[in-house]
Amino acid sequence: MIYLKWTSAELATLRDDALYTEIDEDGWVQREVAVTPDGAVSHQVVPSLEQPGWFGLSRLALPMLESNITRGEFERIWRSGGAAAP
Repeated sequence: MIYLKWTSAELATLRDDALYTEIDEDGWVQREVAVTPDGAVSHQVVPSLEQPGWFGLSRLALPMLESNITRGEFERIWRSGGAAAP
């Protein structure tokens, strides 16, 4: 899995402080959580079981992707509802 933190510098349309994504080995977004500047979760998304990655970002080009956060950081934010987000 690849774990990414996106900010408005990377995504011009991002309205939240940060967007965290978990991407599988085929480039499909598996989970997504957005965090507001005060650390609250604005949305948390798990894709459809019928069509992996079927929301927002779809399939991303793997050669361009490299984790910029650890799995542990992503899991902490996912479980805490964003409260632990920096």
